Amino acid sequence: MAIAMAVTSCKKDDKVVGKDKDGNELIVNEKGDTIPQTETNNEVKTDSITKPEVVAVTKGADEKYSYQYNLEIGKTYPMNLSIKNTQSASDGKQSQKMTSESKKQIDYTVKDFKDGVYTLEVKSKQYSEKMTDPTGKSISYDTSSAKPANKDIAVSWSIYKAMTGKTYTMKIDQKGKVVSVDGLDVIKKSILNSVKSQVNAEEFKLFTQIIDNSLNKEAISSQFEETMNVFPNKTLALKESWSDSQKIDKGPMKGNISMKRTLSNVEDQHTTITVAGSQSLKGNESQEGVKMSANSNANVDGKILIDTKSGWINKVNLTKKETLKRTVEAQGQSQTMTETATTVTTVN
Repeated sequence: MAIAMAVTSCKKDDKVVGKDKDGNELIVNEKGDTIPQTETNNEVKTDSITKPEVVAVTKGADEKYSYQYNLEIGKTYPMNLSIKNTQSASDGKQSQKMTSESKKQIDYTVKDFKDGVYTLEVKSKQYSEKMTDPTGKSISYDTSSAKPANKDIAVSWSIYKAMTGKTYTMKIDQKGKVVSVDGLDVIKKSILNSVKSQVNAEEFKLFTQIIDNSLNKEAISSQFEETMNVFPNKTLALKESWSDSQKIDKGPMKGNISMKRTLSNVEDQHTTITVAGSQSLKGNESQEGVKMSANSNANVDGKILIDTKSGWINKVNLTKKETLKRTVEAQGQSQTMTETATTVTTVN
């Protein structure tokens, strides 16, 4: 104990043994070397310096922020998507209301990171949907519950149930761009086997086309990138905005759709992006003496919270409000139907 105390005492209070030619006090370090006391202080200061934490949203010397995923190998990142829609229609005399809500839970587990590419194992955990018609009657299904008795929604339940628990592999770069998707064929086969006995040959052919179109690299990549890639491929100053716009010039409805995002705030935990969008479409058509016109306007607003450290989406809350007016004129008479729809999209 005495020896231990002596060693501890020496470490805490270095003994001055003299001075050098410049007047600096000399001490004996733990290695037995005689050195200026300032060198010891410098060693302590150097050892105490910690490296800055690696984060996804980084501030550069130009005061602008850059973004790239900073995911941990072995960690699972969730994506819980919910879409609630309320619709109403009125001709000025009568009105009807319908609602629908869909939910899906998907986990992304980081299996590897090499040459700037993440390998993700993607697993579907749960799907559910509920719809209420104008009479107030509801139908629903949930893959966490038993198979519904209703034939139509039983098929939907079977499709999503066949996907639940299955995994496929997705590779993405640090900007969230999908590089490859593998393992979808096994899931497709499971889905088609689950519905084959519940539909006729013509329906099965249609289901096969739908599954092929929705479960392929292009569709999966588009869904992931549209949901998860909210930061542009450039640096941004705080409060800076960027926009996406689309001109619609095909089909009966023509107009413009635009979406504006703004880097509102960057904190240690969350990076906040505000969203504001608009849609304006108009169309006219005539058939056999019947004139039809439509006018659609919509606005979108909300916020997206990104985890500043990992770059993964922590929370999304977007609300879209749309008004559609349709007028039909025939034989000197006209009737206008007004439809409104509110869609609330949330993530995690």
